[in-house]
Amino acid sequence: MTREEKRTVVAELTQTLSAADCALFVNMIGQTVAETTELRRRVRGSDSSLRQVKNTLTRLALTELGREAALHLLDGPTALATTAHPVELSRALVAFTKDYEDKLQIRGGWLFDKILDSQGVVELSKCPPMPEMRARTLGLFTAPMANFLSLLSQVPAKFVRVLAAKAAREG
Repeated sequence: MTREEKRTVVAELTQTLSAADCALFVNMIGQTVAETTELRRRVRGSDSSLRQVKNTLTRLALTELGREAALHLLDGPTALATTAHPVELSRALVAFTKDYEDKLQIRGGWLFDKILDSQGVVELSKCPPMPEMRARTLGLFTAPMANFLSLLSQVPAKFVRVLAAKAAREG
């Protein structure tokens, strides 16, 4: 690889890493072509990308971005998974790790500005999906208004029930 090609790759990695909300580093050891294809299919299904990277070029890109805290994650054959949907990506990687325990090792990564270790990625995969989180948040916002409207409707309803009971008693 020429020096100019290396500069191009570092620039691409820098752009990719700066645009991603989440970047996870995985160690791919002894995978067959079919297993690698399966991993890439699962990662693409979570609207993410997976790329085999050279550690030295990735170190340069991380240093350029000021993310030196993630340098310890680069060791051995490394693949970089980037996404704007971190929960889905972490679920795909953790599921693949369960299926092929000895072929993929999650090292860690970062989520926004927080560095994650491998256990942090597993915990991230246990979070509810984004549509469910949005629905829960919407429910939290609408619950007080719904309860207040229910309370307001109970006063006239009780009055009507009292009038109906009095009318039934008097005939």
